Amino acid sequence: MTAPTTAGSHLAPDDLTHAVLALVRDKFEAPRDTTATTPYADMDFDSLVLLELAVHLSKVYGVEVTDDEILDAANVAETARLLTAKGVHGAG
Repeated sequence: MTAPTTAGSHLAPDDLTHAVLALVRDKFEAPRDTTATTPYADMDFDSLVLLELAVHLSKVYGVEVTDDEILDAANVAETARLLTAKGVHGAG
């Protein structure tokens, strides 16, 4: 698996999605059958977990991510798109 990188570094979009998916499974204990499009609500993630996820992503990727943005993103795939929009981008 590709290690997380900071803003401005290169991480392929699929790798970023997989990295965030691994994070929600491993650190935040989402069910193993969780996919990139599984809604956070279906993972039983409450507002506190989403806040913790936002803080963790902010630290790991060096970009500000709010819990409201994570809530709006609603799943891992959209969260990866959010990170990409904030400067964590894939290799050309």
